[in-house]
Amino acid sequence: MVLNKNKIKILEEFCSDYHKKIYGRSIAKKLKINQKTISNTLNELEKENILKFSQEGRNKYYYLNNFYPHIKEVIKLIEIQRKIEFLERYKNIGELFLRLEERASGLLIIFGSYANFLANEKSDLDVFVIGNIKNTEDLEEIYRIKINIIKFTKEKFNKEEHIIKEVIKNHIVLKGVESFIELIW
Repeated sequence: MVLNKNKIKILEEFCSDYHKKIYGRSIAKKLKINQKTISNTLNELEKENILKFSQEGRNKYYYLNNFYPHIKEVIKLIEIQRKIEFLERYKNIGELFLRLEERASGLLIIFGSYANFLANEKSDLDVFVIGNIKNTEDLEEIYRIKINIIKFTKEKFNKEEHIIKEVIKNHIVLKGVESFIELIW
């Protein structure tokens, strides 16, 4: 299995919900990629057993193959790729993210406008932590960014809570990608 650019882009669509079904045409429309290219790539992913599909009428809905022995590793690669894209996009404050990683123990996730790639100079940084994070007030002063930290424990983590749904739907995992995958699997 080789993950080319199109495969990565398609698999990223499943990161907002590892159990969702997606119609090929909607992927093509969202990614602004030719429908035939998307169709061919989806078929390749299906032949590699990474994706499965269900037929509903004339439509094929694709979903992650939970029985593929390496599916969590594939998801991990995609989540890491998303982190790399994120760090490249916000390289002007890359040092801030490194410092946050150093101060956090456990799971560290960025969500909100930064994870949506919609942040501007007035945006605050939404940080989700399962575990602990040391004080960040000095980082707020240095980088002139308001940092909103939401802390949870694994025991209090409930996928039905509004804030958790928001984090799952749109996230960048800075630290603890394997733990995150296991938590929401």
